[in-house]
Order: sequence, then structure tokens, then C-alpha cells
Amino acid sequence: LGFAPNADYTPLSTNDDATIGGFSRVAHVIRTRRAKAPERTLVLDGGDWMMGTLFQSISTFEGAELRLMQTIGYDAAVIGNHEFDFHCDGLADIIESAMKHGDIPQLLLSNANFDAQKKGDDRIKSLFDQKIIDRYSIITKNGLRIGMFGLLGKDAVSVASYSKPMTFDDPIQTAKKMTAFLKSEKKVDVVICLTHSGIRRVGKEEPWHGEDIDLAKAVPDIDIVISGHSHTTLHQPIMINGTPIVQAGSKGQFVGVLEMQFNDKEIQMTDYQLVKVDDSFETEADINAMIDTFKQTIDEKILNKYAISFTDTLLEMDFDLTIEEGQLNESNLGRFAADAVRYGVQKYSDKNGIPTVGFTTAGLIRDNLLAGKKGFQQVSDLFRVMPLGRGTLDDTPGYPLTKAYVTPAELKSILEILLIAPSVKGNSRFPYFSGLRFRYNPNRIPLDQIFEIELGDPQNGYHLLDLSSNDLVGVGANFYILESFGLINELSKGLLTVVPKHADGSPIQKPIDALLDFSKKEKGVQEVKEWSSLFELTKSFLDSNGNGVPDIPNFYKKTEIRQIAVPSWNPKYMYMNATKVMWGASGIGLFVLGLVAWVVRKIKRRFSS
Repeated sequence: LGFAPNADYTPLSTNDDATIGGFSRVAHVIRTRRAKAPERTLVLDGGDWMMGTLFQSISTFEGAELRLMQTIGYDAAVIGNHEFDFHCDGLADIIESAMKHGDIPQLLLSNANFDAQKKGDDRIKSLFDQKIIDRYSIITKNGLRIGMFGLLGKDAVSVASYSKPMTFDDPIQTAKKMTAFLKSEKKVDVVICLTHSGIRRVGKEEPWHGEDIDLAKAVPDIDIVISGHSHTTLHQPIMINGTPIVQAGSKGQFVGVLEMQFNDKEIQMTDYQLVKVDDSFETEADINAMIDTFKQTIDEKILNKYAISFTDTLLEMDFDLTIEEGQLNESNLGRFAADAVRYGVQKYSDKNGIPTVGFTTAGLIRDNLLAGKKGFQQVSDLFRVMPLGRGTLDDTPGYPLTKAYVTPAELKSILEILLIAPSVKGNSRFPYFSGLRFRYNPNRIPLDQIFEIELGDPQNGYHLLDLSSNDLVGVGANFYILESFGLINELSKGLLTVVPKHADGSPIQKPIDALLDFSKKEKGVQEVKEWSSLFELTKSFLDSNGNGVPDIPNFYKKTEIRQIAVPSWNPKYMYMNATKVMWGASGIGLFVLGLVAWVVRKIKRRFSS
């Protein structure tokens, strides 16, 4: 589908909408280019070819994305970190489901290792043994032998936690081995590396850096680097010692077209275009038909439970909800997502009068909500905001929501960890909260910077939380975040302690005991999906213009900072609600100062005598 909003997307006509992308438009761009030179065209993908849309919800039994890629004419694709979001067995399900309908593009992953002692990656290894996934591939085009291999970069591995028990070798060392193997043993003319590693830069005038820059410098025998992972839109290749690095952004908004010429065993770039996939392009009838069939399957298999369908309109808006790098604290979409988590948790948890707060992070928010021309947001648009994860008790897409209880002091400890997480793990860990706001002094010692927490919301007001109280506070978050709360004691080296509890104060023994139940009438726990909380929140909004569609409240148009920095050396704010972390650091500091003063006095006395 086109890149937001779906109500504006017009696949059967051209030049009448402002959406970008869409698989059917991408298909038209690729097929048109390939038709001009079929023997000189390769179609390659840099990874993360799934996740982020409702189509992923049927991937494990339909293999939707791979089937579309094969029909369009992709030759090869590297496996990215999000291909592991459904665990190793889930990825195997996706590939095997697609193969039931015919061939699929060659999948590449050169630096993968398998654990002989554990069964969790056995099905992926079997796919390697069958060369469905391979460490390299050789294609002959116009008489040239073209060797390709694929890498999962270090950063991608660090966020592919569900790839375990698989492990991954160093990308550069793997690249050196693969390049030498392809050129020396396989006698290829050209080496292409498909990497899910990425490139970045701080500002437009700053130099590019990142794993793929390092790769091209360290392995000059690579002729072309097809980059992925960092969602970078490169309008011109980055040239490193004659090797072009290219990346075409994300979400199918662009198709990169790189033209190379091979003369006298030398390969040179002759042209590069970044084609914007807009509404000036026609779509392909066969791809439209496949997509319509997939949408029907999604309605029947996934959305029927919620009494909604793929194209139902759930929200009307006349301004955008966005999340932007560099302005994370001001994001109205971050607040909206956190509010949705809190609303969903409150709806499906016991009504015991205990206040509830909600948590999410920037990395879990995957797409903006754009008002577009019509202002309508459909089910598919809202799903794209928080689409990640897979069930804990079931195999359906989406992180399940949980609820635990903590003391005010433990809530402060959670917030302290979340406050420093972006500086330690990157901006994907930037936290968003609902039902609270807090003030912190960045001049204090990390892990003890928060001096005031208030519970409430903008509509009903806030009230100060007594951090010395033993009264419990409900904490709602997805299963992934709740698991991390239980690791706070380990992560802080014992400086902070959090014990998630039931409403009666007894410790939660296993995280699954905190899962919320969508339908208590059914046997067992029916997971409440994080993405479904967005649907629930929009239902609570008023329909101000009477057209039957809830409207986004205007308070999301305003900036509301929920983590408020108060830099100060005033002792009041240096020690207000301080814990042993701050007092201990101060004591050590005073001891060191006293020791220095004693040494100085000793030296002065020695010289004066």
C-alpha cells in the first residue's frame, strides 16, 4: 500500500493522490526498468523486507511478502533483523509457507552460525542445507558472473534478540573471506555485498559513518554495497575507494537504480537514480489482485476478532502525529502511543482503584500518522504505528500487553533506568509515558536524578506522588518492556531494585503471569495486543463533527513534556528525594575532597618547615 494514509491511496488511477510507495507501484517501476534490459538487470533487497504492516500478520501461514517479491521479480535479498521478529521458527514458517506457492528470491546470510546443542535454529539450518538461504549466490548476466553475499551487521544483531540460539560472525572478517572465495575460487567478475548494517551522519554537512563505510574501507575487493537497516535515503552513492554504497530509504518509497559498466576486468559506476515511487506511476494488476486477496485473509483470520476490517476508518485528524529524530521529547505521536497502551491496559485489567501508568519506547513506534488529503486513518494506518513483536502464548503478531504493580520508589527506579537508556543504548530506547510526568536534575548522579513524580493526565490534572509511600502503582507495558523491569537489579549492579507484583503485593513469579486477558469467557489467556490498544483509544474520542468518525483531540496538537529537566546546583534539587545512590556518591566525593585537602595541608607544612 502507499505510504500513509491508506484512505488517500488510489492504486487504480494516477496523479490524484500524494501517497508514496506501494508494492504495486514498486512492481511497475521494477518491471518497466527490467523490460528495457532483462539480461543486464538485477533486483536486490537490503533486508527487513517484512514487518511494519498488517500483511505481516498472515506471513507465517501465507508468506505474503516473499510471494510478492518473487512475482515482482526480485533476484536476491539479505535477511535483516526484523525477519527474526517471529523467532527462528517463525522465519522458517514464513519461508516454507511462501515456498508452497512456488519459488522465492534467493535469501542470503553469510555470517550466520548455528548451535548444535539447541534445537531453536534447526529449521533455519535445514533451509541453509537446502540452499533456500545461502551464504552466497552466483548469477550470470550478459556473460558476467556476479557473486553476491549477505551480512547481518553488528547493530542489527544487537536488536535481533529473537534470532537466538543463532550467532553471527564479525561482518568485516566474513566479508573478507567471502570476497576472496568468490573471486579466487568461484572466479566471479563482480562481487556485490547485500548488508543489513547501515550508514549514518549527525548533520547534513557532517561526514557519513557507520558499519557499511567501515566495510567498504576494509574490504576494497567488494565492487558494490547494497545497504540496509539504517533507513537512509541516499540520493547519490557514497563512494569509498571506487566502491559505491547505495541505500533507497525505507517503506518502499524509493527504488534505487544503479548502473555499472564492466570493461577490461574493471567495473565502474556510470549512473545512479533514486526513483520516487509516487502516484505518477501506474500499478500492476496482478500485484493489486494478490494484495486484495491478502487483505481479505487478514480480515478473516486476524481482524474478525476485533469486529473490524482492514479498511475501516477509525480516526479523523486535521494535523499530523509524528516522531522525529532530534525532537523525541516533543513527539505528539509518542504521547499518543503511550496513552493508547495505558488505555488498553486499563480496559482489560481489574478495576481496583489503583492508579495506572503506561510505557512504550521510540523504537516500538514504527510509523507516523499523517492527516493527508482526507484526514481519515484506517485500521491499517493505526496498526503501522506499533506493529512489532509476536505473541508469548500464541503465534499471532504483536507484543502482548501486561500489567504489574510497584511501589513509588520502584516506579522511580524504573524511570531512572529509562531516563539513561537512550544515552546507553541509542534513541530507540527513548521512553514515552502516560499517566505521569516527572522532573529530574541532570546535574545529579545518574540513577538518582528524578526528584519529583506526578500522577495524572492533562485532562484531569496531576497530583504529587509520595515516593516514600508503600501504596502500589499499576504499570502497563508490553511483555518485552515488562521483562526488562525484572532485570533492573542486575543492570544497575544492585543499586536499584524492582520487584513486579500482583495487585495484592505478592511478587510476580513469571512475566507471563502479568499478561492481560482479552476475553475471560474463553479458556486460557487470550492476549491483548499492543497494536489493538490504538484501536481502543480512538474509540474513546468524541465525534465532534457528527460524521460517525472519532476526531483526534486538539490537546495532541500542543506540546506536552512529560519528562522535565530542571538543571540546578541548588542543594534543594540536588538532594530532594535522593536515595543511597546520590548520598553515597556525595559521601565518596566529600571523602575524596577531604583527602585532597589533607594532602595539600601536609605538603604546605613540609615546605613551610
